[in-house]
Amino acid sequence: MDCFAFIKSFAGVLSYLNQLLNKPTEFIGLCGLKTLQVLDLSSNELEGNLPWCWENLTSLTTIILNSNQLTGDIALSPLVNLTSLEDLRLSNNSFQIPISFRPFFNHSRLRVIHCLHNYYLLERDEFQASVPTFQLNWILLSDAGRHGNNNAAVPKFLYHQHSLNLIELRDISFSGKSFLWLIENNTKLYSLTLRNNSFTGPLQMPSNPVPKLTSLDISSNHISGNIPEDFGTSFPGLKVLRMSANSFTGTIPSSLGDMATIFYLDLSHNLLSGNIPNSLGMGCRSLQILRLSNNSLQGSILPARHNLTQLTYLELDVNNFTTIPNSLSNCSELVVLKINLNNLDGPFPTTICQLQSLEYLDISENNIAGILPACFSPPHIEFVKLSKNRLQGPLPHAFFNWRSLQILDLSHNQLTGPIPKWFDNLSSLSILLLNKNHFEGEILSQFCNLSELGLIDLSNNSLSGSIPPCLGNITFMPLLYNLGLERSGLILPGNNLQRVEELIESVTKSITLVYRGYTISAIDLSCNNFIGHIPPEIGKLFHLKSLNLSHNSLSGTIPITFVNLTDTESLDLSYNRLTGNIPSQLARLDSLQVFNVSFSNLSGPIPEGPHFQTFDAMSYIGNQLLCGKPVPRNCTDPKSVPVTPRTRKETEFMDMDTFYVSFATAYITMLLAVFAILCINPYWRQWWFHLVEVSLSFCYYFVVDNLL
Repeated sequence: MDCFAFIKSFAGVLSYLNQLLNKPTEFIGLCGLKTLQVLDLSSNELEGNLPWCWENLTSLTTIILNSNQLTGDIALSPLVNLTSLEDLRLSNNSFQIPISFRPFFNHSRLRVIHCLHNYYLLERDEFQASVPTFQLNWILLSDAGRHGNNNAAVPKFLYHQHSLNLIELRDISFSGKSFLWLIENNTKLYSLTLRNNSFTGPLQMPSNPVPKLTSLDISSNHISGNIPEDFGTSFPGLKVLRMSANSFTGTIPSSLGDMATIFYLDLSHNLLSGNIPNSLGMGCRSLQILRLSNNSLQGSILPARHNLTQLTYLELDVNNFTTIPNSLSNCSELVVLKINLNNLDGPFPTTICQLQSLEYLDISENNIAGILPACFSPPHIEFVKLSKNRLQGPLPHAFFNWRSLQILDLSHNQLTGPIPKWFDNLSSLSILLLNKNHFEGEILSQFCNLSELGLIDLSNNSLSGSIPPCLGNITFMPLLYNLGLERSGLILPGNNLQRVEELIESVTKSITLVYRGYTISAIDLSCNNFIGHIPPEIGKLFHLKSLNLSHNSLSGTIPITFVNLTDTESLDLSYNRLTGNIPSQLARLDSLQVFNVSFSNLSGPIPEGPHFQTFDAMSYIGNQLLCGKPVPRNCTDPKSVPVTPRTRKETEFMDMDTFYVSFATAYITMLLAVFAILCINPYWRQWWFHLVEVSLSFCYYFVVDNLL
């Protein structure tokens, strides 16, 4: 193309794009650009069908329409007449695209087909013996998930392709027991992705090594059997290997250590067992991301001797590992460590203290015991989850420096002492879970300095004192916790951003709520010993989704400011000593789904309203002075006699704490009394020894006569 033609074509494109601002569905302005060679209209808001006048663009070699809202059947579009096309990119639209691509078999120059996330149709002539004239370099096909094909056959034209460098066929449910022919037919292949299809049977190996293949993704299929022992020998040049979510059994083959250039290895969600082979630790020097979670692996989380010094992401959760070796400290670049849900025991591993690059740590649901060491103070830590272990003692002062911490979960342990004053230094903290421990003392006003806080759970402790009114000054904005993925090395190969959606379990109302990767803001102070009035300032937290103050000794009235909790879905004030009426204005809280004020001393009518009265009588039980629907007491019935409500202790069958203390006291008193009598009275003492002697003799002769 000469300079004048190029300028003319470019001016035409600018004119066309200007028209799109007002009429995004009109394509007529392009039809006269017969010398146009490259057309890129990606990432706009174009919609509708492609105009037939585009068939006049006979010089067009590259067309890129990715990320629009275009529709229509490609087999009946002007594109089938553009035989000069070399690069066809239609991804992220709503096109109907034939899997066979038969309408394009005469496009001899075609080299790239990039058609991810569209509708795909099975061709009626799919089984006809026709051979395309093109030889592709790239082919990328995936279904949008709206009209996915079940058990579709792999397109037959691929059997005639021998120049492919990149193959990506995913989310279309292609069936078959082997894809080995794709590798052996295309000797220049460097990337093969067959994720989320329906391939079955054992994994077959090529007859000769394939050193040029650098990326292989066969995850989310139904491939079974052992991983072949010669796998690493057959693919020595792999840099990315993803075989997760299949049914592989047996052990990890030692030949994986032959893949010296691999930096991403994912064998998670399979049925693998045994240890991590030493050869993997010694040979895979370039490994940065290792994912082996959801298997039945055992032993040490890493070999005692290894060269994995480049490791940044280590995901080994949901296995049977028992040991953390000292060699873990050699992974000085480690950013993410997930070893939760294993069989780890003993004290907190001090080798983790040497991981100064750590940003994400999850050792929850193991048997780690003892105190948290003061040496554990990584400067860039953002996520710490140590819940459901057997940790004891107070929180170490070393946590004082965790200024980048966003999520801290120490719940379900045996931690003691007061909540430290230095918590206000955790200026980035957004989720704090300390529930089900043995913390005591008051909530200090320093908590009110945590401006980023969105979820706090201090339930099931022994905290006392009053609730600080300044909690109402925290915005408690809903938060979406995606930890610094780019800085954490979580941008994984294949142009896919893998989000770390960590399970945060918090009992914030009468049922257990589980939050996975979506917005939530909540306060849970239940099952403690708080006293005093509920601060009316809490009514300013209109973004709050859940508030649980139940099972305390709070008194006074329900603040009328709670009418401002317009986003609240769960409000639990049960098992307290609240008095007065339920503010009638609470009937305006249309978002409220759970409301519980049972076993308090409330009185007066229950607020009326179509939404508020959907709560059943169990929400008000134990308040004998309440009246109106749904409780049986009628507010207009003068014969209704108020009954003093029972306290929480009176609703229990027995106070077990009092029983244990009384039993132990009586038992010890009886023993001391008997001992004192025997020391003072010699006659009774002689009688006691005689009784013991007769009893021993009787037992001896009973055994001799009856058993021996």
